[in-house]
Order: sequence, then C-alpha cells, then structure tokens
Amino acid sequence: MSVENSSRSMLARGLCVLRSFRPGEQELPFSEIARRAEMPKATAHRIIAELVREGMLERGEKGLRLGMGLFMLGARVPRQLMLRNIALPHAKQLHRITHGSAFVYIADPTGSDTALVDAVRRTHGSDHGLGGEENRASDRAATRIFHAFGAEDDTVARGGARTREGETARVQHQGFAAVRIATGAVGVAAPVLTGSGAAAGALAVAGPQDRLDVGMVAAHLKAACAAVSRAMQRNPELATAS
Repeated sequence: MSVENSSRSMLARGLCVLRSFRPGEQELPFSEIARRAEMPKATAHRIIAELVREGMLERGEKGLRLGMGLFMLGARVPRQLMLRNIALPHAKQLHRITHGSAFVYIADPTGSDTALVDAVRRTHGSDHGLGGEENRASDRAATRIFHAFGAEDDTVARGGARTREGETARVQHQGFAAVRIATGAVGVAAPVLTGSGAAAGALAVAGPQDRLDVGMVAAHLKAACAAVSRAMQRNPELATAS
C-alpha cells in the first residue's frame, strides 16, 4: 500500500469514527464507536486517541463525544453561514405567525441526515417538557424532506420499501412532511431547493399537536421556503450546492 493510499485509508477511518454519532446522541461508549465504524478495537483506540488530541473528540463521563474543534470547523462552513443568514429572518417570521418553534436545517451532502443550523424556540409554559420532543419531531420531519428531495434513503434496503416509496412520493407531491410524536409534539418541514430541485436545506416548525394547525403551518412553511430558495438560487455559491 502506498503512503498516499495509507493516508487516505486513515482519513476515511477517522471520518467513520466521527460519523458514528447520530443526531441527538451526546456520548457513545468506545465499544459502540468501534462497532459502528466496523474496525478492530485496537485500531479504533489509536484513531480516537488522535482525534481527542486534535480536539475533534472529547472524553465524557460515559464515553466519547464530539469535540469543540469539530464545532469550530463546522461554524466556518460558508454554505451553512450563508443559508443561515438568508433563512433565519423567515424562521423568525414563522415563529411569530405559528407560535411554534422554528428550525433551520442544512442537508448532509454525504447522506440524508439533518444538521441543525439555528432555531427560534417558543416559550414553553405548562408544556415545557415538550421542548425535546419538538426537536425530535422537527428533526424527523426534516429528515423525511431530505429523503424525498435528492438524498438516498438507506432505510429502504432494510425493509418496508413500498411504504417508504409511498411516503416519499407523498412528501414530494405535497411539498412538506409532518411527523407526530406520541408524547404530543408535531413537526412540519418543507424543502429549500437548489436550481436542480434538490434540497440544500429545510425549514421546520414544531409545537403541541393540539395547538398547531398542520395545514396552516405547511402553507406558511412552503411560502417561506420558496422565498429562501429564490434568494439562494441568486447566489452562485449556494445555487450550485447540493
């Protein structure tokens, strides 16, 4: 194996370790990281130690967590910053109109995962326990958007292909996705599209199921996303991003 191929292999392994963390997971045990990254524990130990030294990972009470160095790098991503600047005023307006929490997401170019860019959260009164559920509902709704608009849905390979295909077609047709959580929260998301029709990002609104009118929220979301899409497509650096 050449030095170049060896370096690329180690880089790929390091990325596999970092990508072991799924949305909402704060810490992972070492053994679980090694399992998800599909590498021997000795190899995982060496790579993790290097990532910790570089600030990409941090040691927690129960395992490893993503480090501040990774956050600092992510905060410098130009597409994230530009999309946030364009979309955040619309998220604030959605928050005012719907009285729900509004979220801005960006698409993961390597898959269909979501990355939260910013949020305008509602004040939680007696239902303050719904905050985490609103995050979960909006994240799932945005994930369905990215599945439907350009990102490959790897859940089809694990079964339920007809159900997933039907859901994807429905989301594409209606232009939004709604997810209800058993504990009482609902999340609604719509796509921010590039000129080629792929989802570069998404806006979402979440709140209590008994107080959030999904049809009304979806209409406002689609209008806001259309405005963000037009502004994004006028920016050459964003228009070519997918």
